[in-house]
Amino acid sequence: MPIPNSISEGMISGIVGTLSHWGPMRVLTAVIDSTDEANNVFGRAFTYNDETVETVQAGGAGFFAGILVHPEAWKLGDNQENGSIGEFLDMGEIYVEVADADASSIGDPVYYAADGSLTATAADGTEVPNARIARHLPSAETPNLVLIRLTN
Repeated sequence: MPIPNSISEGMISGIVGTLSHWGPMRVLTAVIDSTDEANNVFGRAFTYNDETVETVQAGGAGFFAGILVHPEAWKLGDNQENGSIGEFLDMGEIYVEVADADASSIGDPVYYAADGSLTATAADGTEVPNARIARHLPSAETPNLVLIRLTN
């Protein structure tokens, strides 16, 4: 095997839903109660479903609760079940998947769609409060792996 002599231009490290760097971090612990369990995916945005009992839903129109994090602490699978208790990051740096982020730059905002999936296009969703692309350009590969910083 020859010695590699080229450098990959895309960000090739990181697992969606995991923290990227140690630093200030804050999470909300809440019960997941989404309309569609298929949207309960790590790295997606969640909003309050019912503030009186602290339930959250993927996407939605309520107050922003955070990004579902720590997949290493849960059973592996495509999504989490309703009734599960999750941790939702609203301050820190995290790897996420952001649609159409390949033309984005450091400092650009991030948006979420009705299902909680993240996008780089304002027309496709609601802006994630105080979230910006940080440290690295998004990967050129699809899906786009992005490191975002939340400073809520």
